[in-house]
Amino acid sequence: MTAAPGHLTPATLVEWALRDDDPGEDGDTAAHLADCPGCRDQLSRLRRVVSLARAIEAPDLPEPPSRQVWERIARDLRGTGEPDAD
Repeated sequence: MTAAPGHLTPATLVEWALRDDDPGEDGDTAAHLADCPGCRDQLSRLRRVVSLARAIEAPDLPEPPSRQVWERIARDLRGTGEPDAD
């Protein structure tokens, strides 16, 4: 995905959103953000997503599939054996 002419690329915005430190007001990116409400809004949205993703704790994540599930998937992918009856 490319940026609209005159705007920061999505990759640049994501890179800034992932930063733990404040990049300050140095450089072309900071200067652009100071003058572009659209890019600032996109950066703000991305920072919210990053913040929410970082707040996820292990109990919030689903349990991994059991060994039997992976064995069934592997068997089905190889095209051998019949589906399990259970």
